[in-house]
Amino acid sequence: MKGRLDGAEAIAAYLGKPARWVYQARERRWRVPIRKADGLGLYAFVDELDAWQRDPATLAQ
Repeated sequence: MKGRLDGAEAIAAYLGKPARWVYQARERRWRVPIRKADGLGLYAFVDELDAWQRDPATLAQ
């Protein structure tokens, strides 16, 4: 796997979205590959985010 992005701000910056969008994606259970580890916060892997963005089923959220 490519690099890991730690925190909502890093994930949002990579996706070109506001940080609040990352929290909403988790809260609303959107099919975005963002994980949450107990006590460690949000994280995501770059290659999974890239695959998610290329997926034709991905909605413009």
